[in-house]
Amino acid sequence: MPLDPYWSDDTVSLYVGDCRAVLAEMPDASVDACVTDPPYEYRFMGREWDASGVAFDPAVWAECLRVLKPGGHLLAFGAPRTYHRLACAIENAGFQIRDSIHWITGSGFPKGQDIAKVIDRQRLDRDEVLQVTTWLKARRDAAGWTTARMDALFGFNGMAGHWTSLTSKAAAVPTLEQWDTLREAMGFDDAEVRPLVAKLNGRKGALGEAWTQREVVGEAYRVRRPSDVQIAALSDGAYAVTAPVRDEARQWEGWSTSLKPAHEPIILARKSTGFNTTVANVLEYGTGALNIAACRVEPTGESRPRVGEASQGRRYIDKGGTDFAPLPGVRGGAPEGRWPTNLVFSHSALCVEDGPCEPDCSVAELDRQSGWTPSNSRAEKGNGMGYHGAKGRRGGWVGDTGGGASRFFPVFRYEAKAPASERPKLPDGTAWPTVKPVALMRWLVRLVTPPNGVVLDPFAGSGTTAEACIVEGFRCVLIDQDPVAVELIRERLRKPLQPALDLLSEGSDAP
Repeated sequence: MPLDPYWSDDTVSLYVGDCRAVLAEMPDASVDACVTDPPYEYRFMGREWDASGVAFDPAVWAECLRVLKPGGHLLAFGAPRTYHRLACAIENAGFQIRDSIHWITGSGFPKGQDIAKVIDRQRLDRDEVLQVTTWLKARRDAAGWTTARMDALFGFNGMAGHWTSLTSKAAAVPTLEQWDTLREAMGFDDAEVRPLVAKLNGRKGALGEAWTQREVVGEAYRVRRPSDVQIAALSDGAYAVTAPVRDEARQWEGWSTSLKPAHEPIILARKSTGFNTTVANVLEYGTGALNIAACRVEPTGESRPRVGEASQGRRYIDKGGTDFAPLPGVRGGAPEGRWPTNLVFSHSALCVEDGPCEPDCSVAELDRQSGWTPSNSRAEKGNGMGYHGAKGRRGGWVGDTGGGASRFFPVFRYEAKAPASERPKLPDGTAWPTVKPVALMRWLVRLVTPPNGVVLDPFAGSGTTAEACIVEGFRCVLIDQDPVAVELIRERLRKPLQPALDLLSEGSDAP
């Protein structure tokens, strides 16, 4: 590869820089698969790298297309509200969109605004704010100034329009320092209004009167964000449940601005095989197909032959249908495990391998709604998906036969989000905020990468893709321009991988 890597060994090559520039130096058709977690482009936690637009740039994906072998697959994570733009960029670059995999986690944290709480937190001082902005507008006009000239005084672009607005929604009061600068520049006497300006500035950031009057009617528990000023903290991790005060707040109690995040879409795309058939492409390049055998859903021991049953085709004919159905196979799924689906689940972070699921676990909720089907017996008719008598267990997860509806889907055994053990940290405590579980990434690289293949990750983050490739026996090329990410990758790859390598040496293909 013409470009010298920042760091490399026999398995991993790490390049530092803008992925577009690095990819431009890579030869055509030099990687077998691309598995990556690009920015979601909604300024996650205020991070600038998540608002650059690079993930929506077709030029990025055109370079990925070029360096992929014919038939090579791309797997790219997206956010529920922005992945359509990611998919368009990937398709516009020349990829064939083949499918989308949806990763169900069930343990996301609702980030919407509680409308009733926001109403009670509002300060009822808009009339006073308008009194100040009306006064300032009159002094601006008397001095022959414009809002553009006021903006230029501070290097702003539009803020002065809020300071002189006569509408309640847009009006805002300058800080005392800004006010003094305006007074000196425009030469007005503010003796009559300055006390009100000082009063309003003193209240900035303070909660409204109604908030302090809310009555505590109970308590609840959840992960508490230090920045969430809406929560009145109690002891032992509890927070107060309070009742609305203002009439408008009572009217909108129970309304919020978003749903609980419980899934992340993963775009599955493929480079064209050209004039080759898929089979010919696999034989020539080793790419173009998915490794179904290595990614099957773990069997639950319920497979058995059909005995004394008419074929599906015969049953359709007897009922007046047409003979189009295939001959029956085993009942209860293939003995080697069910075909992998484009819907994958993760247990809650608090679930343990040998015990019951936590209430917020997506797997437990699926089985609760579907019910539990014993092995080698038909389910009783009931609600939901036709199963009855749910016991709150995980379908076949600890060796039981039969199970709930979760047994039809790939289920990853550990945390829905990456656990602390999979989140590398620098000596000063710095960590990457968006880390995917290694188990999930192992399943994904297995799905699209041929034996001894090379995986590209142009948005490497903390290097989870690299760890997954090491465990699964693939080589990988990593690219990232963030210095923190680069050091976290090195930290991750320095940690012992022996437990995972032991699994590999035993031939285990469990996720």
